Amino acid sequence: MPCRSPVDHFRTLGPMVACAIALLFVTARADEPGSIRFRADGEGESLGLVDPIGEGAYRCRVKGQHDENGRNRQASWYFFRIEGARGKELTLTLADFVGEYNNKPGACAMGPDIVPVVSDDGEHWRNVAAMVWDDVRKEATIRVRPDRDTISVAHQPPYLPRRLAKLLEQVDRCQDARIEVIGKTVRGRDLHLITVTDAKTSDQDKRTVWLQARQHAWESGTSFVMEGALRFITSDAPEAKALRRQAVFKFTPMVDPDGCASGEVRFNANGFDVNRHWGEVDLRQKRFLTLMPEIWYVKKAIVSEVDAGRKIQLMVNLHNTETAEYLQTMADDEATRKVISRLSDSLIEQANFRPSRGPLFAAQADGTANMLHAEKGLPIVLMEQRIAKDPTTGRVPRPEDRIEFGAKLIRIMAESVLP
Repeated sequence: MPCRSPVDHFRTLGPMVACAIALLFVTARADEPGSIRFRADGEGESLGLVDPIGEGAYRCRVKGQHDENGRNRQASWYFFRIEGARGKELTLTLADFVGEYNNKPGACAMGPDIVPVVSDDGEHWRNVAAMVWDDVRKEATIRVRPDRDTISVAHQPPYLPRRLAKLLEQVDRCQDARIEVIGKTVRGRDLHLITVTDAKTSDQDKRTVWLQARQHAWESGTSFVMEGALRFITSDAPEAKALRRQAVFKFTPMVDPDGCASGEVRFNANGFDVNRHWGEVDLRQKRFLTLMPEIWYVKKAIVSEVDAGRKIQLMVNLHNTETAEYLQTMADDEATRKVISRLSDSLIEQANFRPSRGPLFAAQADGTANMLHAEKGLPIVLMEQRIAKDPTTGRVPRPEDRIEFGAKLIRIMAESVLP
């Protein structure tokens, strides 16, 4: 009878226990000369079972995340380190991408145009030189030969809470920026609201725009867009200063910092999708504050703004998706249509926004933050940006592309609502 590895025996255990033990097994050989060690215990990292399948070859399974009902397994995120890798030819087969979406099994968050990234220092990322996609097994195989002892592999460039913390320190140096902690997550992390406007100019005649990111932890591209927007609007650029005199800018930069820190996908620590319960969350009921504090506190901040008579002229809710790119809103009134059409046209003309379809108005109610239009008349639009290869450039968007886009986005948002 062929020998079975310890990992094979672990598969008889529960998935969470098996995953933890498998990672311990792979990292337990640290004292062996020349050993390869897989690690996923850092901020934002995630990895499931790792199977040795040949000399220098490993099958790396995506961990994934289930919702509060144990359904809708999402496998849209992996991020791990390999130690002891210097000068070695490694073949990594990334597997177990197939999950469930909207209670329909078979969803796959990976494909031939979604290229993994690698990094030697955890900060600077590059796409792998080549990837082979097996469309039958739904597996991606890459080969790496690290020049350093450690190499990191990820679904797309990570944007971690520690990077946001450094950004907020820099933003806070702007005299026109105010940073507030508006609540805590399930695990006690801060939820931030940033307001940027010229304090020497009355807010009475200013227009307000609101930008939101990272409701889903895996969508790290949205955080780079957010960084670009914040860096521009708090800068000393004459255009930024002029916009601060004309508008109030609101930012909720990371709505699920728990998931971003622990390498989750799209559900909070209680298993609730941070973008799918906005219509359900009633600010008068304490249970929602307990179950979904991320939605509760951010929704309260938005609703309080509107109820106080400080009208929000446009809110954009940033998201990433695999291959599509578009704007979607539940609104279809003439005023909102005009603003969003102007936004869309300007993004296509002035920024690298390549929608796979035109703006979708009067979208079906789905519980997302777009529900705020029905509840409060808020002109709110969901923006999806693809992580796959850009059809015009033929390459995967890079962090610097996202940052540049963010600077243009916040300017265009303001211009879309200013007289």
